[in-house]
Amino acid sequence: MAELPSSSVTHQKLRDHGLQPSKARVTIYEWLMKNPVHPTVEVIYNALRPQLPSLSRTTVYNVLHAFVERGLADKVHSEDLELRYDGNISQHAHFKCTQCGELRDLMDIPDSVSIEVGLPNGFEPHTTAVTLWGFCARCAKKKRKRVRSASVV
Repeated sequence: MAELPSSSVTHQKLRDHGLQPSKARVTIYEWLMKNPVHPTVEVIYNALRPQLPSLSRTTVYNVLHAFVERGLADKVHSEDLELRYDGNISQHAHFKCTQCGELRDLMDIPDSVSIEVGLPNGFEPHTTAVTLWGFCARCAKKKRKRVRSASVV
């Protein structure tokens, strides 16, 4: 994982991407980098409201939208139509646990994964989004325990 930004680094990063470093932008960006949980607007709002009482959901949404437009974050769409945000803008895939909903970054996915799908002639992809679904280690372990318990009965 990348080094966590300090406020001065965050201020410069925002300026480098054409954004004025307002208190909301700095706080949201630093929270996003420190909490790589692919949060929704609601999760960020609830986490930051105690320290920024004037923060609104609209502000969180607008700040995240600006981050995506300026290349500071990515949107992550999931099958449940819940829009999440990712501060990790490097090329990577995701794994979504179908039991608990955890969404985790997968960094060791080869770049060729997007090329090997056999696009029709003339198609020019500009973005690839790969998500694998299944059970995370914790949920898989619980599932195995339930299966063993049921077979003992």
